[in-house]
This record gives sequence, structure tokens and C-alpha cells, in this order.
Amino acid sequence: MLNAFRLLVVGDPVNGNAALTRLVANSDIVIDAIVPHTEVIARATDRAPDLIVVDIDADTHPLSQICDALKANPATVFLPLLAVGKSARLRLSAFTAGIDDYLTSSVRREEFHVRVHALLRTSAARRQLAAQQLAAEVRQREHIRTAFRRYISPKLADRILAEPQLRDTLFSDARASKHAAVMFADMRGFTGISEHLNPAAVVELLNEFFALLTDITFEYDGTVFNMAGDSLMGGFGVPVEQSDGALRAIRAGQRMLQEFHALADRWKERHGFETGLGIGVNAGEVIAGNVGSPAHMSYTIIGDTVNVASRLGQRARAGELLFSQSVKAALDATGVDVGALPLPPLVLRGRSNPIDIYCVPSDRRVDFRPAH
Repeated sequence: MLNAFRLLVVGDPVNGNAALTRLVANSDIVIDAIVPHTEVIARATDRAPDLIVVDIDADTHPLSQICDALKANPATVFLPLLAVGKSARLRLSAFTAGIDDYLTSSVRREEFHVRVHALLRTSAARRQLAAQQLAAEVRQREHIRTAFRRYISPKLADRILAEPQLRDTLFSDARASKHAAVMFADMRGFTGISEHLNPAAVVELLNEFFALLTDITFEYDGTVFNMAGDSLMGGFGVPVEQSDGALRAIRAGQRMLQEFHALADRWKERHGFETGLGIGVNAGEVIAGNVGSPAHMSYTIIGDTVNVASRLGQRARAGELLFSQSVKAALDATGVDVGALPLPPLVLRGRSNPIDIYCVPSDRRVDFRPAH
């Protein structure tokens, strides 16, 4: 029969169920199969019924265990459950076990059909609601993934979304202490550029600049925490821990200096000005979390480690990558030599002791600082 509602009966497949056969005869309801409780999940998964009927007189297995198994399986969780027995004595225990409705085998045929169709409507509503919720979750997941991929590498974004504990920590209001390598990449000569170009052209250049730095940050599985003016702040080892975060930051910085040379040459040919890139890297403890007001929040990192990295970025000349002693120690621990040159200790405002710094120069260094 076309468009018939199919029942999967849990009962005695040998003797069948004469009462059910009589109740569904010549109607839009058909018995698709009668199986023992041990086969109901497999049968429902292979060929989904519209309703599951449990013949409690034929199957001596505990009804609660049958219901629990059906409700726990994705293939049967939304299917309505109807129990049929010779008498009403098990009615309350059937409902307690998780049955949606209970009928005796002596029920009038008209009532049987009304009750079954009511269960089918409820089942359809359940499935529709579940489908809507699933679609909403998929849309939200894709929205989160798209948003994540604007700040962190796709690989890290997928890992965060795949790990509920990591995702919940990231979206919570908690602020966590993390060991991270922090990078500041600053464009040199930007003030002069902005004075000679119209705002639209400046925006175009900044988009090229940040696109280049962001792509490289993501290539080394870093996170972009901020883009302001002509400066980008990135982090390695946060929000996802990376034992080689310092090395990733240095390699990313070296790659940025190399790739920016080609971009700067194109800008010089196009607009006739010269510019460069200075980078500072520091490693240490940072506080990572959502910072802001109830109306606007941003996930960022703060702390002395960030402040020192910012000062190193400001101190670096165009074509230089400066990093701190903590980064040097991390590189030495892994036996990596990046050819850094020691510089005179840097005195930072508010600090009583200077910090040791190192420089990884490129083959094109330009000093945009005004002569004294």
C-alpha cells in the first residue's frame, strides 16, 4: 500500500500477533516486521518504521531495558513506542518504563487507529523539531568556524570546535594563565604613506599588509589577537598550547620579513615611497580571556609579556626581528640557532633592570627613525 504507516513489532516472530493483524487490516497501517527485542535496533536502523509496538505478552525481556535501548539509539530515539497487552495490569509500569501509549489487544479498531495516528503526529513533530534544532546547530557551528578562521588558523579552529572542553573554556568568562610567545609586527613609514595617499588607497594598502601577515601567522598555527593602525599582534601557544610556540613565532617573523620585501617593492613602484617591517617577539605567561564590557567583548591576551613584546616591536628597525632572552632560552632548549645577534640591553620604562635582547636581521634594513 502506498503511503502506508509501517509498524515494527517487538514480539514473537514465529507466532505473530493475531490481534494486531486484525486491528490494522484494510487500513493505512501495516505490520512491516515482527522481531525479538535483540533485533529491533538493527531492523529499525536498516529500515526505519513509523512506530514501534511492543507486545509485552510475547516478549519476557524487561520493558524498561527495551525502552532505554530504543531511546538511547539515534535511529530510534524519536520513534513513538506503543505497548500492547492482553490486560491493563501492566499499564502503569509500561508508562514508567518509557512507553508513549498503552492499549489492550481488545481495544476497538476505531480507537486503535485514532491513538496510533495521534502517536504518529507526535512523532512527526518530534522529528521536525529535531531537524530544526540540528539545522540551527549546524548554522551556528559554521558561523563560529567562519568567525574563528578570521583570527586563528583553520586547523586550530577545527580542533577547538572538535573539543567541547576547549571550546567551552574559550567562550567562558574565565581568564586563564597561558605560556605563549607574543609577536608584534609594525609597519615602518606608515605615517608618511597616509599623508600622501587618499584614505581609500591607504585602506587598500593596509588590507594587503594585514592579509600577508595574517596568512603567515595562520601558516604557523598562530592566533591574530589584534590589528590596529599599522600593527598586528599575534600569539603562539594560545588558546591551544604549543610546546614550540617561541620557534613558531620566530619562523613566522622571519617569513614575514622575507615576504614583506616583495610587497614593499610593489608599493614603491606603484606609489614611489619606501616602507619596511619591524617585529618584536617575547615569551612568557599571559592572561587569555574575554575582555571588555557586557555590550562588547573580545578574546585577547594581556600581561607584562605582551607589553615587552610591544616595546620590542616598536624598537625594531625596518627589516629587523628583535626577541627577548626568554625566547632565546626556548630556542636554545630545542637546539635551534636562528643566527641572532646580541644587542645592548634594552631599558624599559617602569623597570629597574634592563632586558637582554637579540636581533635577527634581514638583508634589507632601513632606519625610519628621525636623525638626532
